[in-house]
Amino acid sequence: MNKRILNPAPYTGLLPIKLSLVAMAIGSLLSPAYADGYGLSQANRAAVKLDKWQCKRCSVSTDTRGSIGAGIAYNDGTDNRFGNTSGTNEDGAVGHLEADILLKNKSGYQTRIEADKLGYDSGSAQVSTGAPGQYKVVLGYRGIANYDTSSALTPYLVDGDKMNLPDNWQTGATTGQMTELSGSAAPVALKTQRDRFTLGAGYTGSFYKAELDYRHEDRKGKRTFSGNLLTNSVMLAQPIDDSTDNLGAKIYFNGANWLAGVDAMLSHYNNDHDAINWQSAFTPTFGAAYRGQSATAADNRAYRIAANAQLGSNGHQVLMHTGFSRFSQDETFLPATINGPSPTLPQSSLDGQVDMIEMTLKYSGRITRELSIRASYDYKDRDNKTRVLNMPQVITDSYYAGTAINPEYDHTRQKASFAAKYRFSRNIYLDTGYRYDHNRYSDLDRETLQESGVYGRLNYRPSQAWSFGLKADIKDRSGSEYGVVTSTSSTSNPLMRKSYLADREHQEYRLQADYNGSGALSASANLHTSHDDYTDTNIGLTDVKTSGYYISAQYLIDDDLSLNAFFNQDWRDSEQAGSSNFGSANWYANLDERSTLVGAGMQYQNLIDSKLSLGLDYNYSDGQSDTEITQGFTSPYGDYFSTKHNINAFADYRFSEKMAIRIDWIFEQYEDADWSNQGITLDAIPNVLTFGSLSHDYSAHYLGLTLSYHL
Repeated sequence: MNKRILNPAPYTGLLPIKLSLVAMAIGSLLSPAYADGYGLSQANRAAVKLDKWQCKRCSVSTDTRGSIGAGIAYNDGTDNRFGNTSGTNEDGAVGHLEADILLKNKSGYQTRIEADKLGYDSGSAQVSTGAPGQYKVVLGYRGIANYDTSSALTPYLVDGDKMNLPDNWQTGATTGQMTELSGSAAPVALKTQRDRFTLGAGYTGSFYKAELDYRHEDRKGKRTFSGNLLTNSVMLAQPIDDSTDNLGAKIYFNGANWLAGVDAMLSHYNNDHDAINWQSAFTPTFGAAYRGQSATAADNRAYRIAANAQLGSNGHQVLMHTGFSRFSQDETFLPATINGPSPTLPQSSLDGQVDMIEMTLKYSGRITRELSIRASYDYKDRDNKTRVLNMPQVITDSYYAGTAINPEYDHTRQKASFAAKYRFSRNIYLDTGYRYDHNRYSDLDRETLQESGVYGRLNYRPSQAWSFGLKADIKDRSGSEYGVVTSTSSTSNPLMRKSYLADREHQEYRLQADYNGSGALSASANLHTSHDDYTDTNIGLTDVKTSGYYISAQYLIDDDLSLNAFFNQDWRDSEQAGSSNFGSANWYANLDERSTLVGAGMQYQNLIDSKLSLGLDYNYSDGQSDTEITQGFTSPYGDYFSTKHNINAFADYRFSEKMAIRIDWIFEQYEDADWSNQGITLDAIPNVLTFGSLSHDYSAHYLGLTLSYHL
């Protein structure tokens, strides 16, 4: 359990950056296209007397505009989950800075300074400077916080990579025999804080554009970890202390009807913790397993280089992309176990390497005035070049269970699509297409998996205000014969079908209606339903049905007062079959999920001689899940739900030409329940030392006051 394995699961999307050629083309500042010899850059200006052209009345704005503000707020941080809404989990008074300033000089050089809730865990700030259309330098910071709970209880104390119990701790065969448990348990906050720093620069020439970006991100906090020794388990607040550095560069050239360029990326991940090592709270079952150890995420590196091109002429466009990525990890292995002699490892480190090749080709063109077509082909190949070794398997850091090889999980994927759009009239068009997706895997239950499907959308606009759309999507998935995976010592039931590999028939339908007249009212509504039928699954997920609807509307009463509202409901019904004896299905589960979202808002401005603006938003969300297990008789699970009411209001008053004050009020009422730990105590399970109940039930307020000065 202590080995470090590179990518121990099938590839599900490793690349942190995916390029969109269309987005890059739009974002690039392309010079105008002219016929050869008639461009402005070819004009002979030698005899032109430019001094006669000086504008006597022209002037460049050199002023400073914007606002700067400081605020103080009272935040109810009793339950730190409220910090996901307010931006901070501090309990009591907290301060922040706001800014949006633009400075210009006569040469056109300008600097912009922005800050939003700077001082909060989720605050941000950015300074950008340069000459628009020529060059730009950006320095930024952003905090990203995620709060889980502050009510987790644990007797463990953190000492670097080690988690120790108090000196007076008394072990026990069960949690009920741990006499010091109640007196030693203290609350610990489970949260993650990311601090992201960015530095970027860009330069735009007459026919090219170059960019350089650097990002450093620190992550700190604590998260849930389960430490196991044989049949005993403890819940631990695992420390998080790691960082990621990314360096990216790109250069693009453009000409008449074309764009081409290269971009590259380097990434390095560094973890300050090599392992999590904990003292056992239980009396050893046998032997001397007084501590346990498990490896954490290892330091690793990656780089990527890609080339892109776009060609277009006379209503036709071709996009091309090719890229190569390499991921590597060569951290020294930890011992296979710290309890007794460690089995010999096949080598000192993994020396892991995964290469990826990707290619994309897309075409779009207008064949006639009524008909346009689109076609695309995508290829991705993930090749794990790490040596396949016989790794010793130590179960829960306690006993040797033989060897197993590290799976490669190679994956090759090819996707192709063809679509056509035909406009019957100005008011009616049909967009339809075909998609094909072929996958080849190693070390999975199936070697190949392919999915094909057709889709279509019929759009009808009977008037300028009304628009209706009907969309259908039908897909069928199948693959090669199932085989037993031999690269693991824990084999699956041969009748089991994993949902992402199983044969499946999928149908999805959506009806959309939009109203956007010349008046004050606009509205939108849709109905949607889908069905996934896993046709050959005896054990596993067998059937999934979803349905729902969405309604939204906005109404502009006058230039100063506007209203908006939305209502959304969704249902999902899943069926699953399982086996408790490694044979045919002998138990069945039905999972009913439903969610409701309701919202309404109002904004009223230019009150009291155009000095006061008011805003109010209310949101309600409710999610519930009911599970029933049938094995001879039906046994329902307990409560599993979350409900939230949220009110967000503000008042902005400008009491002078330069000064303004803003009041923000947030109220949130939240409650959830999870039958698996609702009302549970630390010693409720004899062989599991838990965190106690992690459910939330709170009503919290945030009241903020911000004073701003307008430059």
